[in-house]
Parts: sequence; structure tokens; C-alpha cells
Amino acid sequence: MSKSGKSRSVSRSAAGAERESDVSAPRRWTDPGFLQSQGLLLILAGLMIFFSLKSPFFWATSNLLNVAASSTVLAIMAAPQTFLIVSGGFDVSVGATIAISTVSLGLLLAAGVPMAAAIVVVLFIGLAVGAANATLVVLLRVNPLIATLGTMSIFTGLAHFLSSGQTEVVRNDFLRWITKTQVGPVSVLVFMFIGVYAISIVLERTTVLGRWFYAIGGNAEAARLAGLPIRRVQYSLYIASGLSASVGGVLLTGILQSASPRVGDPFLLSVVTAVILGGASLTGGRGSIIGTLLAVAILGVLQNGFSLLLLPSSVQTIALGIALIVAVVFDGMLRRIERRP
Repeated sequence: MSKSGKSRSVSRSAAGAERESDVSAPRRWTDPGFLQSQGLLLILAGLMIFFSLKSPFFWATSNLLNVAASSTVLAIMAAPQTFLIVSGGFDVSVGATIAISTVSLGLLLAAGVPMAAAIVVVLFIGLAVGAANATLVVLLRVNPLIATLGTMSIFTGLAHFLSSGQTEVVRNDFLRWITKTQVGPVSVLVFMFIGVYAISIVLERTTVLGRWFYAIGGNAEAARLAGLPIRRVQYSLYIASGLSASVGGVLLTGILQSASPRVGDPFLLSVVTAVILGGASLTGGRGSIIGTLLAVAILGVLQNGFSLLLLPSSVQTIALGIALIVAVVFDGMLRRIERRP
């Protein structure tokens, strides 16, 4: 085949890959993903109205800002997880990465290691976990669920071993500043939240890399024929997932002023729930950052509302499980709709 002929073939394959990925971007009124986003808005509005009727404090500005601040750690991890799932990957080791990160940070600070050096080490740990997951999934072709379950078990066990299963009190001025400081009534955490999603939306909607995520998840073979660097993209996304979890570990250490091997346990379910509830397909090729943002808001409002109503944490866990099941069932319904001629 001539060079020009090969070029035309690659272009056609790229076009095909992007057509396959169109189902993931909610850009048309008839798109199921777009309709799901509208459904999320209705759910969010309904929950806010319900909790405002049950508690007079819900609509207080301080409470709404608290919802955003308390959702920051989940939001930071859900953004790269969205791109990972859209591209056909999966990572259930984020909770374990948080655990090993926060325990390591506590031990390093207790040993007198300077704060900057300790954070660098913790971020490297997150990078290493992400690289391990990527190597297993991308290079060794291990099923993503099995691979990340394995690393989850390893790093959860390591966190408990290093800490002897105990919670360590952490007193650090920098951690306190970064998690407790406010600009007016707004926590610095809220600005982090906004920054992460502003960057993610730009990446998703205006860059070639963002289109690659959908193309790879929508039709990996077409993406390969188009010359897309599938392995490099997926490798990078697993590393981003690990790094985001280590950042979450640092923030949680500051928020809680402690380091616990159990601190990451709730995030295994909540991160995946946020992404799937937000419209991402477990099979890849569909999802959106806006959808994930709405889902994070829904989960944050639920947690806050349950706290205002003095409901036990077990009720929150039940609600989270129900939300995940509903999201997966709805995902299956959307896939059947998309397969219709």
C-alpha cells in the first residue's frame, strides 16, 4: 500500500473510532447519555428539596459550602477514574492507595522527615501503585478487576502491617493550613475541587487526548488501526488514578489530623459509584466529567443530608450500595438502547 493510501486508511479508522466514541459524549438531545445527565439533575434537585424540608439548616450557605468541601477528596479521585473507565480500564485499588499513602505520611512525619519530602514520597507511592496496576493490566493483560483487587489486597495489608492496625495522630501546620484555610467563607478544598474539574472538562472536550479516551474505550481495534497509542494512554490513566488517590490520602490526613489504615475503605465503593452513576459504562466508551460531577454532588448531598437527620453511617452505606446497583442496571439499559438500529 502506498504511503498516501495508508494515511487515508488510518484517517478512515480514526474517524470510525471517533464515531464509535460518540455514544459517550452527551452532545445531542437524543443521546441516552445526555438524557441521563438530565436525570441526574432531577435527582440532585429532588434530594436538595427533600433535605431542605427535613432540616432548616440544609440551605445555609455554610452547609452547602461544607458539602462541596467534604466532597473534594471523592471528586479528585473520580475525575481520573472517569477517564480510566471510559477508556476501558478499571481500578478498585484507590481505597488501598489512600490507606498506604496516609499511613506512610504519618510514619514519615513521626520520624522527623520534612513535610515536602514526605509528600514527595507519598506521591511516588501513588505513582508506583498506578504503575503496578498498569503493568498488570496493559502489559501482562490481566483482567483489570482481578489485577486491581490483587493490588488492593496487597497495599491494604501493607498499610495495616506498617501501622499495626492503629490510628496515628498527625499534627502538622501545613496539612492543617491546606485543609482548614478559607478564602472568605470558601474552603481552599472547594477551589481544588473547581480546579480539578475545570481542567478535566477542558481535557475531555477540547483536546485530542480527550477524544482518544472515548475512541479507545468505544472500539479498541479501530483505535489501534488509527494508530492511537493505546498502551501509553491506558498506562498514563492508571498512574493518574494512583496519584489522585495518594493526593486524597494527603488531604484526608490533614482533614482528620490522623493517619489510619482504614481511612480509604469508604472510597472503594463511592468512587466507582460516582463514575458509574455519572453515566460511564463498565464496558468503556461512554461517560462524561459533567456526569461524574453531578454524581459526586448527589453523593455529597446524601451524606450531608443523612448527617443532618442524624442517621447512622450504616444507612449511608446502604444508600451507596443501592445507588451503585441502580447505576449498573441503568447502564445495561442504555447499552441495549444504543445497540438498537
